[in-house]
Amino acid sequence: MPLPITTKRLIIRPFTPADFEAIHAVWSDPAVMALIPSPAYDREKSWARLTEKFRHQARHGFSKWAVAEKASGTVIGECGVHYLEGGPDIELGYKLARAYWGQGLAAEAAHACLDWALAERPERVVAIVDPANIRSARILTKIGMVQDGTFSRFGHTWDFYVAIRCQAMVDITKSQPSGRMPGASGEFAGKTVLCP
Repeated sequence: MPLPITTKRLIIRPFTPADFEAIHAVWSDPAVMALIPSPAYDREKSWARLTEKFRHQARHGFSKWAVAEKASGTVIGECGVHYLEGGPDIELGYKLARAYWGQGLAAEAAHACLDWALAERPERVVAIVDPANIRSARILTKIGMVQDGTFSRFGHTWDFYVAIRCQAMVDITKSQPSGRMPGASGEFAGKTVLCP
């Protein structure tokens, strides 16, 4: 699946420096960042974050990408995957500008990026969500991810989700080195999962 990723309403592509103002508008909105939860970014923090995405893309061939409206080309947020704490898992994540909430666009972007990751990458795809972020949890469930315990980092406990690769039979714990499975106490830990 080559980049850019195109959906019915969106184009998902690597960021460029020209996207800075659009994505800074998303990251500097306290309402958007409260869902993470994180303080809103100032311009310096936004540029540092965008630079991280350039580096991740250059090094690994994937990252969190720009999400643009297909009709206008306007960048309305980000979606994609990057290594969670350096790996081995890759984390799916997304943020959209407030004006685009409630239209199914986050689910559309997340589903497309998850499909890309499952087709193109061998790593396990995971997601972490603040337990209070019910909307994001619904999106992950809608696109086929399953909750598998919790993940404690950064002084916070997150709900931990896993994408199950649909093969004949798969044991999601075999791909994880000892001590590196955040969802080790969850429903799918140590079990063989039969995909439909």
